[in-house]
Amino acid sequence: MLLLINVFAIITLCFAMPGSAVSDSESNFQPQVLVLIMGGQGSHDLVSINYTDVVPLSTAQADLDSIAKIGNWEAVDARGETRSSGGPNPVDTTSISFKAKGIIGYDNGSLPIEPFITPLKRFKNIEIDYIVPSGIEFRGLQDYENKYVKIQLKSMGSNAHRYRVVVKDAGFAALDLPLLQPAEPVEDEQGGRTLAQRLMLGIALGLVGAAGAYILTAVIIRRRAA
Repeated sequence: MLLLINVFAIITLCFAMPGSAVSDSESNFQPQVLVLIMGGQGSHDLVSINYTDVVPLSTAQADLDSIAKIGNWEAVDARGETRSSGGPNPVDTTSISFKAKGIIGYDNGSLPIEPFITPLKRFKNIEIDYIVPSGIEFRGLQDYENKYVKIQLKSMGSNAHRYRVVVKDAGFAALDLPLLQPAEPVEDEQGGRTLAQRLMLGIALGLVGAAGAYILTAVIIRRRAA
């Protein structure tokens, strides 16, 4: 099991960008719970849920059970503890970890986040960090916002992906987030219209032309018959 201090050390190392500016939104974001998912741990992926305060281990276990149920994952080797975070200003914190198969989408490049957000929605700020093996082409959800949540993604190369989630309204049962980033509409060179839009426009113009020809023919026939 990863100790809490080691989890934050891994996160800091993976996402540190020397010389880069930190935006106001990033500096103001203080996660109340941090979830780390690490791939390449044998046949299983490792999940560590780290709270910034002390929570009852029964609550942490309930969160774990809900996450596993929503993700349809079989959690094994679950271990929870409350201990000092260490460092110059140590505080007591709680963490719980487990292993499961098939969390990371090794075949399609997906990194699920909804199974973690919904059980932890009582926290306003949630951070979900993925550390994945090399060779996985990331195709997961990127920035997203609706009336319930605001999700921002930051990637460091191809191996580290950080989701920062702000829960604006916890009154949801499910978010129905897509696993993969929706494809952008493909625009052509003619006025920026997509191919589908051009086809529909062509059909509409064809129908208008046919209707006009029919009306004109009917008028000519009536005039000849008069």
